This record gives sequence, structure tokens and C-alpha cells, in this order.
Amino acid sequence: MTMKKLLPLALLVPIVLSACASKPKPQPKEPDMFATKIKKTNQKVFNFSISANQGAAGGKPEHSGTGGPPPKRGNKNKTKDDDPKERLIDELFAQLETKLSETGFCREGYTEIDTYESSSRLHILGTCNEAATPEDKRQFANNYGY
Repeated sequence: MTMKKLLPLALLVPIVLSACASKPKPQPKEPDMFATKIKKTNQKVFNFSISANQGAAGGKPEHSGTGGPPPKRGNKNKTKDDDPKERLIDELFAQLETKLSETGFCREGYTEIDTYESSSRLHILGTCNEAATPEDKRQFANNYGY
């Protein structure tokens, strides 16, 4: 090849490489946190949280309604796409449903006690609709002390 043919390629390569090099690295997704407690009265309670910075991962999940109540909605004229907080709350409830299904902690649903945001996480506190069985007490030992 001649120098005239290589010149455009030689100019293009540094531009492409510099564009790739300046791309910020994606922040790693913080893991969700699921803490359980079985009280002396056999009441099963939990605290579930996700990162408040992660946004809705993988689309816009809907709250399935099989557990606690859906998040409160303000202005009915707004869509969920208008409010990132609404999407994040929906994501919190969707991930909680998945976690409860995976662990079997609340087999008969749950009641929401509180939903709040800390400095970097979105939390939901809840209580299961059923009392703890002896198997629950073995499987979900009180390790967190909240």
C-alpha cells in the first residue's frame, strides 16, 4: 500500500481509540440487602433495600400486587416515565417480590410497614401475613439484630 492510502486510516484510528478511552466505566450495581427477624411472638419481619442510584434495571417492572400494597401515586395525569422515583419504587417492589419468592420467607404475602430512602438506598420494612413455623426459625436465624 502507498502512503496516500494509509494516511486516512492513520488519522482515523486515533480518533476512534480516543472516543473509546473517554467512555466512563459503568458503576457496578450494588447488591440488594434482605434482613429478616423472627420475633418471640412468631411474627416474621423483614427489611429489604436496593441502591437508590441504580435506576430501574431491565425495563419498567410493574408492581405485581401479590404482596403488600402498591406505592402511593400522586398526580394521575403523570406517567411513570415522567418520574424516576416512581420507577425506582416499582423496581424496589418488583425485586422484593423476587426475593420473597426465592427465599420463601413470606409464603402468604406481606404487609408494608414503611418505605423510605436513606442517603444511598431505598428501603421497605414489612411483616409477613403468616406466623413463623419451627422450620422458619431454623431456616431464617436472627443474624442481624434489628
